[in-house]
Amino acid sequence: MSGRVSLIVCGINHRTGSVEIRQPLQITREELAKANMILSRQDGVLESAIVATCNRIEFYLVTENRQNPFSIIEHFYADFSAVSIDRWKEHFYIKKDRHAADHLFRVAAGVDSMVLGENHIQGQVREAYTSACNVKAAGKILHRLFHQAFRVGKQTRTDTELGRGACSVSSASIELLKSRLAELENPVIVLIGVNQMIALAASALNRLGYSKLSFVNRTKSKAEELAGRYQGTGYPLEELENLIRQADVVISCTSAREPLINKKMIDRLISSRGGRKLIMLDMAVPRDIDVPKNYARQVEVLDLDDVRESIKAANQAKQQAVIKAEEIIERRLDEFIYWYDHARLEPAYNGLARQADELMNSELSPIISGLPEHSRIELEEAIKKYTQKLLKLKSNAET
Repeated sequence: MSGRVSLIVCGINHRTGSVEIRQPLQITREELAKANMILSRQDGVLESAIVATCNRIEFYLVTENRQNPFSIIEHFYADFSAVSIDRWKEHFYIKKDRHAADHLFRVAAGVDSMVLGENHIQGQVREAYTSACNVKAAGKILHRLFHQAFRVGKQTRTDTELGRGACSVSSASIELLKSRLAELENPVIVLIGVNQMIALAASALNRLGYSKLSFVNRTKSKAEELAGRYQGTGYPLEELENLIRQADVVISCTSAREPLINKKMIDRLISSRGGRKLIMLDMAVPRDIDVPKNYARQVEVLDLDDVRESIKAANQAKQQAVIKAEEIIERRLDEFIYWYDHARLEPAYNGLARQADELMNSELSPIISGLPEHSRIELEEAIKKYTQKLLKLKSNAET
């Protein structure tokens, strides 16, 4: 018997949409609570959670079956950022029930990541779930779904070789830069942003022996704090242009809505750099660097699409581990679906609980309204529990 609700994921990722397409859809870490609140209030949404990273924006929903998932996301973006997403519809995927759960488990395991076995995604999925819980957007089904996903992520990294080697976008990005850095003598490197991506990049550079690291952030104290961990120097954002003038390499990953580096800035800097080459790596979505890749001979611009191309060979080497990870995913998926097929039939999801509440209010309110408040509350609570037990017995009998 099928239930009257569905578990759905509707999203776009690095496989289905380029950086340019994903950029206007991005939800920053600071905006996540607001976004979860808005999504949870859309018509037909019973539970919801948003997973938003530099490589994916995914909306996990428990909805009434009559709802069109893409329409829900369309209305969400209209309310959240006044963006119309109809032109990008073909880049969105929609997966339901078992397929939706399978997708999240693959994300948590790192099987669906740009870098196979990516470790960073585990923290991002956990943060997404926490944000949804904080605004009470997640409910019984998503609680179970995400906790099972956490188990999948942990087990695949413990029981397989999937987590070996370069396991984050940051480390893969530094791998992309390695040959270019080797051509420079003790390069000056500017890192923009204070977050885990930049910290991982700084750590990789530190291990390779690069010491001239400058960290830039809107809040100088945060830049100085991160710089202290890598024997670097921290600066406020106002110093960015002067720092780039002296830099050989710029690595940026912030949650800024507008680009921090544009063509006008580069035009001002080129003439004062004496012909020295500048390499800029943009790991942000939306982009921090609004400069075309072929803009100037002395300037090389790299982004996440370049990183993706560079890691294809590394991913090939992990295919055997992927097979083992998928066996773990399948076992955990069977466990979840067995539970889910029963849970979706419970009164909370099949509409009977709401009808029972309405019936109780219409029939019993005139009788209990004259009782003292404490007696009325106790009686209402007892009737509610009794009704829920009866409905659960009915659901069990039907299955």
